[in-house]
Amino acid sequence: MKFKKALVILLAFFGMLLAAYPLLSAETTILSAVPQATVATAIPEKSNTITIDYKDADLSEVLRSLAYSYNLNLVTPKDVKGKVDMSLVDVSVDEALSAILGTNDYAFTRKGNLIYITPGPGLEGIDVVTERIPLRFLVASEANTLLQKVISPKGDMKINESTNSLVITDFPDSIEKVKKVLAAIDIAPIQVLIEAKLVDITEKNFENFGITYTVDYKPLRGGLFNRPTKIQEEIADTINMAGPSTTLNGGQMKMTAITFKNATGSVTLDALIQANKAHVLASPSITTLNGKEARIIIGERYPYFEKTQTTTGTIQSTKFADIGTTLRVVPRVSPDGWITMTVHPEVSSLTAALDAGPRISTREADATIRVKDGETIVIGGLIRREDNRINGKMPIIGDIPLLGWLFKKSSADLSTTELVVFITPRIVRSPEDIDKAKLAMPVEAAVSIDGVGIRATVNKLLEEATDLEHGRGLISLDKDKETRMVDANEHYKQIIAQFPTSDKVDCALYRQALNVYNYYHDLTLAKELFTRLLDNYKNSSYLSRSREKLEQINRKIAANEKRLARQKKP
Repeated sequence: MKFKKALVILLAFFGMLLAAYPLLSAETTILSAVPQATVATAIPEKSNTITIDYKDADLSEVLRSLAYSYNLNLVTPKDVKGKVDMSLVDVSVDEALSAILGTNDYAFTRKGNLIYITPGPGLEGIDVVTERIPLRFLVASEANTLLQKVISPKGDMKINESTNSLVITDFPDSIEKVKKVLAAIDIAPIQVLIEAKLVDITEKNFENFGITYTVDYKPLRGGLFNRPTKIQEEIADTINMAGPSTTLNGGQMKMTAITFKNATGSVTLDALIQANKAHVLASPSITTLNGKEARIIIGERYPYFEKTQTTTGTIQSTKFADIGTTLRVVPRVSPDGWITMTVHPEVSSLTAALDAGPRISTREADATIRVKDGETIVIGGLIRREDNRINGKMPIIGDIPLLGWLFKKSSADLSTTELVVFITPRIVRSPEDIDKAKLAMPVEAAVSIDGVGIRATVNKLLEEATDLEHGRGLISLDKDKETRMVDANEHYKQIIAQFPTSDKVDCALYRQALNVYNYYHDLTLAKELFTRLLDNYKNSSYLSRSREKLEQINRKIAANEKRLARQKKP
C-alpha cells in the first residue's frame, strides 16, 4: 500500500511538471506562471533598477513575466499583441515598461497601486484632465503650432482666441511638460526702436541760349523792289536758332531790330539760366517686435487700372503703386546685444502715366547689416547724375569768329541726385531687463570691420568737403564762402562721429583742424583738434604736419598773452 501511494504521488509530481512545461519558453529569460490579470501585493519603487533580456518574445508573456518577477499590479486588455526584442541593463521598472510598451504602440498609466496598460498613451478616462493655460505674450495660434509635439498622441489642444489661451485635454505629465515649455518660450518679446533719417539731395543747373531771326518784306503794290507786276510778291523768312532745351520755358527777349519801308525784321533772344536745389529730409521713428518688419512710407499711392483676361471677358481692377520714400527694416536681436537688420530703402518718383500703368523712376538698395545697440549705419552712394548738352549752328556763318555766335544755339542740363540713409536701431528694454543686464554683463571683444560701403561713404564725404572748401562742383553752387566752410566742417564732424573705425578719421580731423586754424582763426579749438590727433592716432601720416601747426599755434598764443600783459600795464 505504501509503495502504491508513493508511486501515485510520484506520477502526480511528474504530471504537474509536464503540465507546466509549455510555460518554460526558451525565448524569455524571465518567466511568469501567473494569469494575465494577476495582482501582486506591492509595486517596487521607481528608483529600483532591473536588468532584462528578451529576444522575439511575445508581449503578453513578457508582461506576465514582469508582473510575477517584480510584484507589479498590471491590468492589461485581453488582446495585447506584439513582440519584444531588447536588452536593458540597470533601468527602472517605469523605464523598462515605457521601452517595452512604446515599441508596440502601448503605454501605461499609474493610478494608486495599479498599472493600467492601454493602446496609445493610457486608458481613456484614467488620469486625463482638461486645463486652460492663459498665455502672456505668445499668440495662441502660434503656441498651438509649437506645442503639438509636446502633448501625447492621444492629447488634444484647442485655442481660445478671445482670451488668448490654450485648452488642453491630456494626462497630467503631458500638461506639465507643456507648462515647462511655455515657461521658456512665453516671454516678453524684444522691441526695437528704428530711428531713420533719409536725405534726398537734388541739384540742377540749366542753361539755354539761342537767337531767332524773322524778316518780312512786302511792297504795298507791285513786285519786289518796285518791279511792275500784277502779282503781290513777299519775302518772309524765319531763322530759328532758339535754344534746344525742352526743360526750360521763358527767358525770351524779343526786339524789332529792322524797320524800313515795306520791310520789318525782329530778333528774339532765348536765354535762360536756372539753378535748382532741393533737399528732401525724412526723419521717421518706428518701434517693431524682434523679427517683424517695420515699414515706413512717405509719399502717395498712385492708382492705375489693371485688366485681366478671363474666359468670360475682361475684368478691370484698380491697383495702387507706392511712390515716394519707403524704408523697410527687419531687425533680429541676438543674445550678445548685436542687431542684425535687413534694410531696404527706396526713393521713387512718377515719370509717366501710361495705359499699361505708371512708369516709375526708383533708387533702392538691399543690405543685411549687423550693428550694436545704438550704433548708426549709413547707406550712401545712391547717386544719379545727368549731363545733357546740345549745341547747334548754321553752316559756314556759324564758324565765323564773333559773328558766328549770333547764329549758334546751345543748352546744358546738369543734374545730380543722391540718397543717403542713416539708421540707428535701439533695443527697448523694460526695467526688469535693465536690472538683469547689470547683474550679468558679458565681457566681449569688439571687432571693427571697415567695409566697402563705409569706405565709399567716407571717401564721398571727404570729396564733397574738398569741393566745398575750394568752391567746386554742384555742391558749391550759389553758396558763399562762409556757408561752404560751415558745410565742409560738418562733413568732417560727421566722419569723426559716425565712422570712428575708418582709416580716414585722422585725415578728417587734420583737415577740420586746418580749417578752424586758417579760416576761423580759432587758436584754442585748433590746438585742441591737433592735440587730439597727436594723442589718439600715433601712426597717422599727419603727425609731423600737426606738430608744426601746433608749434605755430603755441607761439601765436604766447605772443597774444604777452601783448595782453603789456596792455594791462599802466
